[in-house]
Amino acid sequence: MAERERGVQTLIQDSDLLVVDYPPGKREALERLLEKSFEGWYLRHSKRTIRNIETVKAALRSGAPVGLTMLKKLDERYGYVFYIAVAMEERKKGVGGRLLDEALAHFGRLGMIGVYASVEEGNEASRKLFQSRKFVHISFGDESKKHGVVRTLMMYRTMRVVPGEILLYRDLG
Repeated sequence: MAERERGVQTLIQDSDLLVVDYPPGKREALERLLEKSFEGWYLRHSKRTIRNIETVKAALRSGAPVGLTMLKKLDERYGYVFYIAVAMEERKKGVGGRLLDEALAHFGRLGMIGVYASVEEGNEASRKLFQSRKFVHISFGDESKKHGVVRTLMMYRTMRVVPGEILLYRDLG
């Protein structure tokens, strides 16, 4: 209850891992985790994104942030997983999977019919995480057939898909 009063809502608790919703005014505390997870363009972009994105969920172990995800509604039907960051010492312990599961549940609660994500071409760990949750690789051409070229361009712009990234999709229906 004390956490809820401070503006951090508890979402999922499993053993010693707790997933909570972080409101905008409390997110600065998570930037250290970004610094441990990303570098270069991704670090700069993730630090800008975390300040203004709609939804940030953090995984806490013993009260300390060990992972986070940033989520955005693209429109009334589709969501986007902007980032999943997990501290190096917490990788391969199920933190990323728990955060992704909560992201999918979050978008499902909002009535979304699908969720997008993108990963760097060489980031096998991230790609495998998303594939384990039934995300599939899609192309710009596939999406253009589904949404039209202009709408697909706007979606890519919102998602900030850059060269060297693979776009993934998961149907929630």
